[in-house]
Formats: sequence, C-alpha cells, structure tokens
Amino acid sequence: MDSKIIHAACMGAAVTVIVTGVAIIKQERNRIYIPREPRINAIAQREFYIDSILNRGDRHCVEQIHMKPVILYRLCDVLTSRDLLRSTQNVSIREQVIVFLQIVGQNKRFVLLVVYIIGLLKLSIVTLELF
Repeated sequence: MDSKIIHAACMGAAVTVIVTGVAIIKQERNRIYIPREPRINAIAQREFYIDSILNRGDRHCVEQIHMKPVILYRLCDVLTSRDLLRSTQNVSIREQVIVFLQIVGQNKRFVLLVVYIIGLLKLSIVTLELF
C-alpha cells in the first residue's frame, strides 16, 4: 500500500510541476514587453557636438569657445608639437581644448586668462601666427 501512495504522490507532484510550467510559459507569452531604448553612441554624439561648434561659422564658434576655428586648430597643433597634450582612447586633443575653453569661458575673468596664455604662446612661437 505504501508504494501506491508514493506513486500517487510522485504523479501528483509531476502533474503540479507540469501545470505550473505551462502556466508560467503562457503568462510570459502574454506579457507586454516594453522595448529598450537603443544604445547611444557617445563618441559619435560628442563628435557631432564638436563639429556643430566648429562648422556653424566663425561667429558661433567665437560665441562658444571665444576663438575662431582656425586659431583652435593652430592651438591644438602647438599643444601637440610641444607634447603638452595627448589624445587618449576616449578624448581627442581638439575635444579636450574645446571643453577646457567652454569651462573657462563660463566666467568672463577666466577668458582674459586664456587670452593671456594664448598671447604667451604667440610670443614664444615666431613661425606660427595664432591670431
């Protein structure tokens, strides 16, 4: 008699597991999935932002970073040639300089400091004209 009870208990447990599995599968199939937002390519976004500053005209560039794009490129060349800045895996020299100039440009008294530093670079380099 014990083997019949054990067999019935095992069958009941197996049926319960199967019914629970079927219920879970049905519930998952009827579940409404909310699609995830696509991943943002941060590098492409940063490059687009930098290009939007530099390529919208000299006036816009001066309003954003207080210098013309030509001068910015020359400044980047000077900083690179003197080994004062290096590109990293994540940030280019151009981006580093633009971010620095935007942060410093937030406060007008720091703008004078940047102009002074650029003036010192101009005095020390005879072959390149920064202005």
